[in-house]
Amino acid sequence: MGLLSKLFGNKGGLGEVINEVSNAIKQESVNLHEGEQARSAAAVKKKVNENAPSGFSWGPDMPAEENQYNFGGTYKEYFDHVFKSDFSSYRIESENTNNGRAVVFTFRDGSRKALVVELISEKSTAYKLRADCKAEGVPYLRFYYDHPGWWNTREYVKQRTQNALSG
Repeated sequence: MGLLSKLFGNKGGLGEVINEVSNAIKQESVNLHEGEQARSAAAVKKKVNENAPSGFSWGPDMPAEENQYNFGGTYKEYFDHVFKSDFSSYRIESENTNNGRAVVFTFRDGSRKALVVELISEKSTAYKLRADCKAEGVPYLRFYYDHPGWWNTREYVKQRTQNALSG
């Protein structure tokens, strides 16, 4: 066995160490992002206004309707809950992308890809997935999980998703 094989081999070599460090860095990035999201949600919860109109997902005050900030979990858990509760006839898969800073939900009706939903930061300039969906003829939705005053109320998420699935 050559020197490079010993250094970069899979068992106990430098390659294994590099893989472990790389995986640890990726996980730390996800943990950091989820921690920021949790702190942001805690700050937003202080702005609850029980009399604010619901059904629309934007405005200066948090509506009383269920939304991503009063749900009690992460934004990914919230959207997963809404999608799987309200669109149970679809097989829905989720995948973390962009080093854990985005989530993609794929709705399937049998083997057909019926809809792709991307949860992404408002700071993102990524448009590849949207372009890929357009080229495939697959409906695409995007929700921002960190835009101030956009609450992603349950009814708003349901309506947009239903419209995309039926359009």
